[in-house]
Amino acid sequence: MTKNFFILLIIFLYITNGKVDSRIEVHVVDALPNNDIPLSLHCASKDDDLGYHYPKVGDDFHFHFYPKLFGHTLFFCHFWWGKKDAAFDVYTYELSPNCSWDDRSISYCYWKVQEDGFYMGPSLNEVKKMHDWN
Repeated sequence: MTKNFFILLIIFLYITNGKVDSRIEVHVVDALPNNDIPLSLHCASKDDDLGYHYPKVGDDFHFHFYPKLFGHTLFFCHFWWGKKDAAFDVYTYELSPNCSWDDRSISYCYWKVQEDGFYMGPSLNEVKKMHDWN
């Protein structure tokens, strides 16, 4: 019986690629003071390169994914703003408590890019500072 369970588990993990049914949305909002110095960002994971993006003030760059079953999903971004830059993880299982869930099994993680650093939270109105610019 135990052997059959593990065989079924392996088949399930193979079919689902180790992913769960819940969707994660990561939002990166440009809240810098103006567009005189443009923001640039590049986000990726081990499996997905989301490319370079150049949002304007107020823009919301966002992406979604289905996390892997055992919590190993990781997305990181590198940001440039004039002579400043910063690179860090924007989603890991450890960061997920800073996100919110809705009734459709979607988790929303918001990052707000400001002049003094990077803020994260479950909405743009509920963020806390996580990183400074380098």
